[in-house]
Amino acid sequence: MPSIVLAGHPCVGKTTFAHLLAKRALSHPSASIKQIVHISESTACPDQTKAECYSNSHMEKTTRAALKSEFDRAVISSAANNESGSTLVILDSLNYIKGYRYELYCISKAAGERHCVVWIMGSNSDEQFISSSVASKSDALAKKRNQERKDKIQSGQNNDSIHLDGYYEDDDTMDQLVLRFEPPDAKNRWENPLFKVDVTSVSPWDRDVQIEVLVDPLCHHL
Repeated sequence: MPSIVLAGHPCVGKTTFAHLLAKRALSHPSASIKQIVHISESTACPDQTKAECYSNSHMEKTTRAALKSEFDRAVISSAANNESGSTLVILDSLNYIKGYRYELYCISKAAGERHCVVWIMGSNSDEQFISSSVASKSDALAKKRNQERKDKIQSGQNNDSIHLDGYYEDDDTMDQLVLRFEPPDAKNRWENPLFKVDVTSVSPWDRDVQIEVLVDPLCHHL
């Protein structure tokens, strides 16, 4: 099966993109994708909130292990059931450590499956500020989005998609995750092909023509 690893800062739009990609892949004229396996913190760690998953270094390590384990099972299961090529696995998480992304690549290649990385960026400024102590404009927007999501969930005024995606406990947690983010690099064989997606270039999300601009270049590589 094709395997897609999403990477990016917290609350930048990875889950929204994952849902749009899944929808478009299933309806693509090639009809090559028949099934989607969408892996995230809510599926790998169903008994924990996102805030708990990233509450400390131990929980982060446990969360990464759970995500990798589910990714491994999905890839192996598809290969064993002769579903290779028709099932798309999307790993929707921060995936912020370079060595961790290499391990995911090894899982896909061991199963003989295609693999790519998609870097979701809140704006093109993410590349400029990624290793800086100064937050990018997109990170400020992400914090605002996270707080709005937190308020809705805690007040009970949320829908299922917001609830499943969860929220980070505070701005400091998000800042620390951003500082630890190691940007993907197409020069690394385990991150090639690498697709960079600036989600703000196609806002709002609910217009089909803009959705196609986002996901069609990627669908052609499935």
